[in-house]
Amino acid sequence: MSLPVQDPGAPRYPRALVVMVKSPQPGACKTRLCPPLTPDEAAELYVAFLEDIGRELPDEAFEGDLWVAWADDSEKGPGQDAAVPETLQSCFGAPFRFLQQRGGSLAARMDAVFSDLFRKGYQQVVMRNSDSPHLPMPLLSAAFDALQHQRGSIALGPDLDGGYYLAGLDVPPDGLFPQAMSTSSVLDETIRNAKQRDLRVELLEPFLDIDTADDLVTFWLEFGGRADVRHWSTWKLLNDNPLIDRLGA
Repeated sequence: MSLPVQDPGAPRYPRALVVMVKSPQPGACKTRLCPPLTPDEAAELYVAFLEDIGRELPDEAFEGDLWVAWADDSEKGPGQDAAVPETLQSCFGAPFRFLQQRGGSLAARMDAVFSDLFRKGYQQVVMRNSDSPHLPMPLLSAAFDALQHQRGSIALGPDLDGGYYLAGLDVPPDGLFPQAMSTSSVLDETIRNAKQRDLRVELLEPFLDIDTADDLVTFWLEFGGRADVRHWSTWKLLNDNPLIDRLGA
C-alpha cells in the first residue's frame, strides 16, 4: 500500500537539506551500471544506497529539515499528484518529508525543487545526490556554512567527472542549471551561469558519486575492508553478492 502525498506545512528550521532520488525500479535507476549489472541488480543496489542515506543522514547536530524529492515514473506522469512509493517510505522514515519532483529534464526538476522549498519559506536549501551513500555529514554542513558568508551564494560539490554531487543556494535558481546535466562540462557551465547572475560561488571538496562500474570498484576498494561500515546496506549487498567479483574488485 502506498501513502498519499501530504504537504507537511511550514518549515521548522530556516534550512532544508533535500535528497534527489529516482524511482527505485529496474530500468529507472543506475542505468549506467548496466551492463555489467542487470537492471534488477542495479535497482537493488540503488535501494541499498537509499537505505544507507536514510539511516545515516539524520544527525542530531544538524539544525534543519530533511526532505526527499522523488521522481514519479508511474502512468500519472510528472507534475501530477501521486503516492510516495512504499520503498521510499521504508528507506526514509521520520524526520524526512517528501516532495514530488516536477518537470521533464533534470535541470527543470532541480529548479522546481529549489523553488518549491524556497516558496515554503526556507532561507537556505542544499540539494544532494543519491549516488553517494558514503557522503559524510561534514561536507553537507560545509555547504550550509558556505551560504552564510554572503546573500546570493551558491555552494557546489564537484564530483570526479565534471558534474557535482551537491548544490546549495540561498536564492531561487530561476533557470540557473544547464539543460544538459549529464556532461563533463556541467560544473563549469553552472559556475559560469552563477557568475553571470553575480552569485558568489564556493566549491567544496571533490567527492565520488557512483555512476559506473569503475566508480563502484573505487568505492569498494576504499570501503570493502573497513569494519566500521559493515552495517551499511551497500556494504552488505556487495560483500554478500558475487557481482563485485564480476567487476574485478
